[in-house]
Amino acid sequence: MSAPTNGSGVAVAVTGMSCRLPGGISTPGELWDALVSGHDLVTDTPAPDEQRSPSLFPAGLLDHDDFHGFDSDHFGLSSAEVDLMDPQQKWLCELVDEALQDAGVAPASLRGTNTGVWVGSAAIDQAILGMGPGYGTVLNTLGAVPSVLASRISYHFDLRGPSLTIDTACSASLVAVHTAMTSLRAGEVDMAIVGGASVMLTDSNTLAFRASGMLGSEGRCRPFDADADGFVRAEGAAVVVLQRVDDARASGAPIRAVSVGSGVNSDGCSRVGIVRPSPQGQSDLLRRVYERAGVDPAAVDYVQAHGTGTRDGDSVEVQSLGDVLGRAPGRKRPLLLGAVKANLGHAEGAAGIVGLISTVLAQQHGTIPPVIHHAQPREGLVENGLEVPTRPRPWPMSERRLAGVGSYGFGGTNAHVILEPPVPVIGTSRTRRRTAVASAGGTTGASTATADSAGTATAQLVPVSASTPVALAGTARRWAAHIRPDHDLRAIAATAAHRRDHHRHRAAVVADTPDLAREALEALSRGQEHPALIGPRSTHPIENVVFVFSGYGAQWARMGERLAATEPAFAAARDEANEAIADHMHRAPWTPGEPLRGIDTIQPALFAAQVGLAALWRAWGIEPDTVVGHSLGEAAASHTAGALSLDDTARLVVERSKLLAPAVTDGGLMATDLDPETAERVAAQVGATVAAYNGPRATVLAGPPEAVTDLHAQLTASGAHARVLDDAPAGHSPLIAHSTPRLEAALTGLRPQAAQIAMWSTATGAPIDGTDLDAAYWGDQLRAPVLLHPTVAALAAEGRCLFVEISPRPVLAAALTDTLVRVPGYDPADAPVVAATRPAANVPRDEHAELLRAVAAAATHGRVPAWPAPVGLDALDLPPRCWARPDAEHDDTYSRAVAAVTDAATDEDRDEAAARLLLGTVAVLIGRPEQELAFDAPLYELGVGSLDVYRLRARIRAITGTDAPVVPDTTLADLVGVLTAWAVGQPGPRTADPVEDRADDRTDHRTTKRSRVPG
Repeated sequence: MSAPTNGSGVAVAVTGMSCRLPGGISTPGELWDALVSGHDLVTDTPAPDEQRSPSLFPAGLLDHDDFHGFDSDHFGLSSAEVDLMDPQQKWLCELVDEALQDAGVAPASLRGTNTGVWVGSAAIDQAILGMGPGYGTVLNTLGAVPSVLASRISYHFDLRGPSLTIDTACSASLVAVHTAMTSLRAGEVDMAIVGGASVMLTDSNTLAFRASGMLGSEGRCRPFDADADGFVRAEGAAVVVLQRVDDARASGAPIRAVSVGSGVNSDGCSRVGIVRPSPQGQSDLLRRVYERAGVDPAAVDYVQAHGTGTRDGDSVEVQSLGDVLGRAPGRKRPLLLGAVKANLGHAEGAAGIVGLISTVLAQQHGTIPPVIHHAQPREGLVENGLEVPTRPRPWPMSERRLAGVGSYGFGGTNAHVILEPPVPVIGTSRTRRRTAVASAGGTTGASTATADSAGTATAQLVPVSASTPVALAGTARRWAAHIRPDHDLRAIAATAAHRRDHHRHRAAVVADTPDLAREALEALSRGQEHPALIGPRSTHPIENVVFVFSGYGAQWARMGERLAATEPAFAAARDEANEAIADHMHRAPWTPGEPLRGIDTIQPALFAAQVGLAALWRAWGIEPDTVVGHSLGEAAASHTAGALSLDDTARLVVERSKLLAPAVTDGGLMATDLDPETAERVAAQVGATVAAYNGPRATVLAGPPEAVTDLHAQLTASGAHARVLDDAPAGHSPLIAHSTPRLEAALTGLRPQAAQIAMWSTATGAPIDGTDLDAAYWGDQLRAPVLLHPTVAALAAEGRCLFVEISPRPVLAAALTDTLVRVPGYDPADAPVVAATRPAANVPRDEHAELLRAVAAAATHGRVPAWPAPVGLDALDLPPRCWARPDAEHDDTYSRAVAAVTDAATDEDRDEAAARLLLGTVAVLIGRPEQELAFDAPLYELGVGSLDVYRLRARIRAITGTDAPVVPDTTLADLVGVLTAWAVGQPGPRTADPVEDRADDRTDHRTTKRSRVPG
C-alpha cells in the first residue's frame, strides 16, 4: 500500500493568493464580491475594439487592459520579447509577485532559495500562432512553448526548486496544486508557488467544442441544472503560495486555509472511453483521498465541484460525490455543491486553482456563495444527498468547516484537495506581537498606535514603492483605502518594510496613528505634500554613505531622552559613552532634564549623543563607508571609524572641553551666510578670521568679543544673515593657539590606530589614516579652521554619496546641501542629504520621529536600511502595489492646481491661481494653516526650514523646468512672480496678449493679492 497522501501528518497552508479573471476581476477580494453577489462575468458579444474572432463569443474573457497590460520594465523584458510572449506568461509573472505580497513574502527574499514552481495550463494558442513554418528565432520559442510558463517564473524570481508546467487538460492546475503539496510534505522544497492559466487567442478549440455539442446553447455554464447542456469557455490566471503549516506559523505568514489531504488518479482504460468521465475513477479518488487524510466523508460540508454543466460530466460527478460524500454514513445534512464556472465560465487549465481560491474565500467568510444559472436541480441530486445553493447562506455549523475541491481532466486525470480553515495556535508570532506591544505600554485590538515605556505614542516608518511615479501614487491610493483606524500601525510598518520589495520610485510615511498614515498616503496619491510624508523620489545608486558628525551648537535641552525610551541601541551606546566620560570628568555627566550650560558640560553631552546616534543608525542597517567630523564632531567620527577607543575619545572630549571653557571670555563665534571670499575680507577688516568653511554660503567667523559685536551689527545692517553663537569660544582661530600646547600635553599617551572605516579630516580637507590622530593632531585641529565645504565637495566628486548628519538636531544639513548642488552629477532639486528634522514648525519635538524621517529619507534616496520595525511581526494584509501601465490614469489635484495657473484667462486669475498653489504647498510643507502665511514675510519667518527651502525649490523646478532663486529670504510674493512670469509663456485659454502684458501690471496684481490672501 502506498504512503498516505499527506505524508507523515504534514499539513500544507495556503498563504497567498492572486488572480486575473473575467469581469475585470484582479484580486481575490473582487472575486469574492462577484461570487457572493451572483455576478455573471461572461461576455456575450465582442466590444467595438475587440480584435479576436467573434466566433469566440460568448465567453469569459479578460478586459482589454487586463489582457494587454504588462509591466515589462519591472521584469527587464524588451518590447521585442514581450510582443512574442504568451499572455499567460505575462499574467503569471505579475500574479506570482502579487501572491507573494499577499503571503507576506518579499519576492526578492526568495532569490536563490529552494522554492518550487508548478503551473497548470492546457492552452497552446500561442504555440499555434507563433511557431508555424519559418516562425523566426528562439524568442518565438521562449514566448510560445508551454514549458516556459513555469520556467519564466523560476528565471525572473531566481527560484532554484523544481519548475514544472503540467498539462492534464481541465484538471491541470489542481493537479499542479497536489504535486506541489506532495513536494512540500516530502521536504523537497521550502515553499511552493502554483499557478494556473488559460488563454483564448484562436477560435480553433471553441469551434471544435461547439461542433461536438460540448458548449451550452445559451452561452452559460449551468452546473447541476436539469436543463444544462454544456459549458462556456473562459480565460484567466490565478496563483497560490503554499507552505508547510509549521513554516508559515514560524514566519508569521497569513494562513488562509489548510490542506489536510490531496490526491490525483486516472480513469485508466475506462469502459466509457477516453473522453467521457468515469464514475468509478472519480469515486476511487475520493475514497482514497479522504481515507488517507483520516477525514470522515460525512463531516465535509461543501465541495467546489468541477461543475461544467455538461450532461455527462454533471451526471458522473453527482454519482461519485453521492457515493463517497453525499450518502456517507452519519451525514446529517445535504452536501452543498458550488461551481465557480457558473459565474465566469470554464477556465480549463486554470479551472481547478480558481475553484480552490473560491473555496478558501468561502471558508474565510463563513459563507456559501450561490450557484447562478441553477433553476431546477438535475435528477439524482437529492437522492445522492447533494444540494446546490442558489442564494448566499451561512456556512453550516460544524466542527471543522471542511471542504473539498474537485477537478476532472479531459482524458481522465482527476484531482481532489481537502481544505479546512486554520486553527489559532497559542505561541504564534501574532501572540508574541501582542505580548511585545503590551510590554511596551501599548495595546492591541482597537488600539490606534503603539507606545513607549512612558505611554507616548510611538511613530512608525511605513515605506511604499513602485516601478514608476504613477504606479507609486496608485499603490499609495490602494493602501490609504485599506488602512482602518483600528489597524496595528506597527504591523503595517513591519509588513511594508520587511514583506515587500523596495523599488526605484519610493516614498515613506512617518506617523503615530493609522489615520495620520492614511492621510499621508492619500496626499502621496494626489501628488501633494504632507507633514508625515517623505518623498516621493527616484533612487540613484549610492556609492558612499558618509556620516557627518556636527560640532558645537547641535545641543538642545532634552536631547536623547525620547530616543533612550524608544531605542535600546541608542540608550546602550550613549550610556556606555557617558560612563567613559564620567571616568575622566570625575563627576556625573549631563542627563536630560538637567540644565545644559557651560561648554565643559555641553560638549561631552553632545559626544555621548553622537555615539548613541551612530550606533542606532548602524543598528538600523545604515553603515558608513566614510566618516567626517566638524570640530568637536571629529571625536565621535574617530571613535566610529575605529581609530580611537571609547576611553581615549572620552578623555579627548573632556580635556578639550575643559580647555575651551575659560576661553569663552577671550573671543566668540558668529555664523553667517557669507561666501568664503567675502567672509575672509570682512573678517580681516576687524581683526577676525574664518573659523569654519561650512558651505558656499555658510561660514563661521571668530574674533575678539568687541570685533564679533561690531561685525554682527555691520553685517545685519547690510542685509546679511549673522548670528552670534551663545557661549562659544573662538576655537579654530589664532585666539586659541596659546592654549593648544596644554591640550597636547593632556592627551599624552593617546593610542590611535588604523581606522576601520575611511575618515576624512576637516582640519586638512583630505583623507587621514587613524594612526595620525595623536595628541599633536588634536592640537592642530583645535586651532585650524574647519574645512567642511571643500572636504564634502571633494568627497562628493569621487562618487555619488549619501550624507547623513549625525547630530541631536540638524545644523549642517543646509550647508551640505548647498555644497552638493554645485557638484556635477547631483540633482540641484534633491541633494542626497538626510538629517533628523521636524516635519512642521508648530509641533512638539519628537526626536524619535525625526530620526525615523531621516531613515526614511535615506531609504528614498536609495540606501535600504534594516528598517526600525520589528522583523518578527505577523504579516498584515496590504493590497499589492500597482503595476506600471502605459495608459494608467492618475488623479492628481496638484497637477490641476498647476493647470489653473497656466490656463488662467486674465492676469488677475493667474496671480490668484499661483497664490493658491503656493499657499497650499507651503502650508502642507511646514504644517501651518494657510491664513497664517504672510505673503511679504521671508520664508524663514514663516517657519520654512533650510531643507524645506530645497523641497520648495524642487516643487518650483518641477513646475517650471528651471531652478528658481528660492532662499530663506524669498517671499511668497516673489514666488508668485516666478510662477506667473513662467505661465505667461505657456499655452492656455488666456484673453490677455502676453506681448502687451507688462511687468509693472503683474506687480500691481501681486500687490493686490498680498492684501487679500486667498483663503
